[in-house]
Amino acid sequence: MTATINKLRINDSVRYTSAMAKHTSLYLEEELLRDAGEILGTSGPTGTVKAALEDVVRRARLKSLASWEIGLTPADLEELRRPDLDVGK
Repeated sequence: MTATINKLRINDSVRYTSAMAKHTSLYLEEELLRDAGEILGTSGPTGTVKAALEDVVRRARLKSLASWEIGLTPADLEELRRPDLDVGK
């Protein structure tokens, strides 16, 4: 599945690994970094920034899912909720 969000192509089959990492320097507010690490349950700047970026990407993907049109009518949903529905067991 591929979604386009604000001109950003996101492919949910991509998993970020250390081989895809980029070494960079950032100026971060220490208190903000510490607070984010506590909230995210991470230790160290790299883990905290990585977890925060992953969370941003996850939230964008979830937001895009909410906008999908699946085309089910209330009658279709009722049919799918039937307890005797044969699902190919």
